[in-house]
Amino acid sequence: MPLMINSKYRLNISDFISVATGSRKIRLSPEKFFIERINRSYEVINECIKKNIPVYGVTTGFGDSCRNHISYDDAKKLQENLVKYHGCGVGPYFSDIETVGIVLLRLISNSKGSSGVRYDLLRQLELFVNTPIIPLIPELGSVGASGDLTPLSYLAAALSGRRKVIYKNKIMDAKKAIKLCGHMPLSFEPKEALAIMNGTSVMTSVAGFCIHRAILAVDTAEIITAMAVEVLEGNKGSFAPFIHKAKPFKGQIESARNIGSYLSGSKKALAYKEMIDLVKSPSSEKQQHTFLERHIQDRYSLRCAPHVIGVLRDTINFCKEWVETEMNSVTDNPLVDPDSGTIYSGGNFYGGHICAAMDSLRAASASTMDLIDKQMELIVDEKFNNALSPNLISSTGTKPFLRHGFKAMQITCTSLAAECLAHTMPVSSLSRPTEALNQDKVSLGTISARETRTVLTSALYGMSVMLLALCQAMELRGLNGFSDPAREVFNLVRGVSPFVSDDRELDADINSIYRALENGTVQKIALKYR
Repeated sequence: MPLMINSKYRLNISDFISVATGSRKIRLSPEKFFIERINRSYEVINECIKKNIPVYGVTTGFGDSCRNHISYDDAKKLQENLVKYHGCGVGPYFSDIETVGIVLLRLISNSKGSSGVRYDLLRQLELFVNTPIIPLIPELGSVGASGDLTPLSYLAAALSGRRKVIYKNKIMDAKKAIKLCGHMPLSFEPKEALAIMNGTSVMTSVAGFCIHRAILAVDTAEIITAMAVEVLEGNKGSFAPFIHKAKPFKGQIESARNIGSYLSGSKKALAYKEMIDLVKSPSSEKQQHTFLERHIQDRYSLRCAPHVIGVLRDTINFCKEWVETEMNSVTDNPLVDPDSGTIYSGGNFYGGHICAAMDSLRAASASTMDLIDKQMELIVDEKFNNALSPNLISSTGTKPFLRHGFKAMQITCTSLAAECLAHTMPVSSLSRPTEALNQDKVSLGTISARETRTVLTSALYGMSVMLLALCQAMELRGLNGFSDPAREVFNLVRGVSPFVSDDRELDADINSIYRALENGTVQKIALKYR
């Protein structure tokens, strides 16, 4: 069933992902009230023009050039020029699914009846989402206020039949693609190009996918931690509810509960009392020193995992709320009140909340990947891995001393953690003036969202490396006694990556596990055992 879009519809991350990835279509509401509200907003703009009332970006120049008051006859040409002179984006293109998300979010924003556009413009956006017709939008060139002007000019151009798009997996002129769908390119009325371009839909689409992938990452980090505790025969008491209720951060409690549930059936991970029973009994002589055979509590990367991963959980929660609010906002300027006929000039195009959300999500995601890298060290280093082989080398066959096992895999994992940490500088602190000081404070939200996307890609690759190491360690340890979730992850990994008995290339194996993380296969296992 398609999502019905009207002025009151509220989009969530789940529906956004479904539409952007092509799993679900949308449909504009045919309700009379909805259509009339949209068109009334358009009529307000035209009434002001006919009365020779200056309307920013409609009968005035843009930005610092807003003192240029133009005639009604020049208003359409002004919109065409806006699209043309912003055609200066550079760099790689946004992905197909990010771009469909961009178009969807522009439709949501313009469908509230406050943007001064015709219903026909919304129908063209609907066509682009459902077909899909995918504009080629360069990633670089936005400062995030006035919205994503330059990248969104590529959407505006495509709607009017200019520049390039992808249609049925082929790059072609937008005009050709639209005509192949039985439609015609749009000719912009006053305000319409500005309504498409002056908004935060680019940064918000990227941010929406970042939220989705961060949820994949946090679920994966918890099941990885549980498996690490098992292969190291660690202390599952660290995740007891008593501990975390004493410090009641919601994310921490949830992470501890999830990790604890994965470990509940494990015979490899030990309760605190079982760990005490394993060590030698202390001497009955009161003053005699005794050295215990093993640690009775784990290192921080295991014991404090809920305190790290829990931060990411809580960060996702508030970032998700902010991103969904932005998704459902009217983010262009000026805005039109169709009820009173009033036009307001403001700054809803400013992407400050998206930038701050992505700065926070990026830092918490990088910290979680850093945790995974520390766990990797415990597993591959014979000084810490509780009698597993150095670098998880197989001891079978001849000349095992020639093998290096997961030595380079650890280096890759560390490199990926460093990649994550290198991108944690808060972009919101880098705002700088531009455009003749009209845009004297800008959000840089699009840069922050792209940086967060980069961190999450590295983190998911790092977790893929870790899962391969964990399954190697499980097989070296012997599979009896491992928990059901660990065994199920093991079977998934072994379906694409056999045990490493002799040194071999593992890049294809990493990519296979990465795909299983991205498509939610590992997450489904995690959710099954909560």
